[in-house]
Amino acid sequence: MSKKNKNTTPEAADKENSVERSVEAETGERAADAHETAQAEGKNRIHYEGLGDAWGVLTGQNPAEIMGQIVSTVLHEGGTRPSWQWKQGSTDHILMAWPKEQPLRAAVLVVGEEGDKLTPVTAVPLLDGLPNDVMVDGVYPWENGMGANVAVSMIEGKNPMWFFDPLYNRDKSDLTPGVTHTFLISGLAFAIRKALLDTMTITHGAQYEAYAEQWLEANPGKGRLDVPPLQVDVSDRHMIMPGRNFCEYQMRAVIEEVEDYQLDKMPVKALYLNFPFENRQPLRLVIYASKMVLGDLEPEAGQAIDAYIWLQGRIIDIDEGPQQ
Repeated sequence: MSKKNKNTTPEAADKENSVERSVEAETGERAADAHETAQAEGKNRIHYEGLGDAWGVLTGQNPAEIMGQIVSTVLHEGGTRPSWQWKQGSTDHILMAWPKEQPLRAAVLVVGEEGDKLTPVTAVPLLDGLPNDVMVDGVYPWENGMGANVAVSMIEGKNPMWFFDPLYNRDKSDLTPGVTHTFLISGLAFAIRKALLDTMTITHGAQYEAYAEQWLEANPGKGRLDVPPLQVDVSDRHMIMPGRNFCEYQMRAVIEEVEDYQLDKMPVKALYLNFPFENRQPLRLVIYASKMVLGDLEPEAGQAIDAYIWLQGRIIDIDEGPQQ
């Protein structure tokens, strides 16, 4: 706020106050536009390195209190596959997973020198996804070396999509930017609800400015204050927007199919979704939503949902035989 001259007339003071309010309003609108643009472009995110949120929604318990039980169950009752076993020099890596015959599992990576005892080094939720052919854009390895956030390009020139790769140590030699692979991509819902609105009201931003310009051209004699809000039909829209951290996204989609699973005592529904593109194959996702997240919501085919999800992906397993 500027410092007023004590000799300013009431009329001049009113005008000065009006100018200041206009400047403040414009500054606020610019800040809102900047925030909206930054969110759409995926700026201001961080590479959060932790799985506590994922374990929390899948178990309904404090992860710190139950990880010992999870590891013990996986090692005693779980299985593995040839594609989940690899060597780095003389060091063996084997991923064990439980339950054996379903797409949602608890997994433990055990590591050791050839011929020696294998030691558990990390436990991850292992989510089988749907195959998508996408190009590697970049990799952000986690500090513990047991996982990484991977960026893939859906459309050239557009911002990449990020997901967590629980088998990064197996995949990393193939994660070369510019190379296309088939990835199994899935999501875990941190929050979900039935889509509440069929229309979205927009009053600022680039989309609104373009609309306002067209409206004023079509309505001569009208001023900027006469422009009504822009109403956008989102009843059948499929949208994914970056969330607060890399690998996290806000999304809206229509459920195509629902399947039921259970991880220990937690019921989990698998929701199959399809995100179309104009110039490439659609992105196909399966989103796992636990009873803890769903609450009283009963998802069904044809239902539109809004959700906040964490994405996971890995290069497709070359063997699809039964676990051993």
